[in-house]
Amino acid sequence: MENEEIEQNNTQHAVKWGLILGLISVIITLLVYVIDITIMAKPYFGIIYLVVYIGFVIYAGRKYREESGGYLTYGKAFLHAFVILLLAGFIDRVFLYILFNLIDPQAAETIIKVTMDTTMQAMESFGGGGNPEVMDEMAEGMAEAYTLGGLAKNFMFMIIAYAIGAAIIGAINKKNEPQEF
Repeated sequence: MENEEIEQNNTQHAVKWGLILGLISVIITLLVYVIDITIMAKPYFGIIYLVVYIGFVIYAGRKYREESGGYLTYGKAFLHAFVILLLAGFIDRVFLYILFNLIDPQAAETIIKVTMDTTMQAMESFGGGGNPEVMDEMAEGMAEAYTLGGLAKNFMFMIIAYAIGAAIIGAINKKNEPQEF
């Protein structure tokens, strides 16, 4: 009975923090959308997003460990981080679908254009030119990524990334009780 209570508390805590991170993700996306949508096409945007996610999940795990008496097994720390990442990622994908398909379908085209321009510049700086057929295929692939199917497929791949991230964060946040001999 007590074990079920602890597991339920772990899940409730993770869901709460997952919803908070999902909301933060939506707010960041909205701010970038309002300020300059092309920021989403910049590599540093993804890095900043990743740092925010990792930092937030580590913080939430530490808070949970404090609330649980100062100790947290690896399994519970992993599950806590995975639920947070899964829920926040799902919220983020749903919002991206709404933004790019219902609110402003032109926004995806803008991001694709900026990404293609950046790719062309990079290719030219390395002495190569972009094959127009390859570039057209790339643009089509990028446009597909903003559809419901593309976002769902991306989310499925992200589940693997969330599991890897949760494994690392779980190792960071775990703290075993001292063993008495």
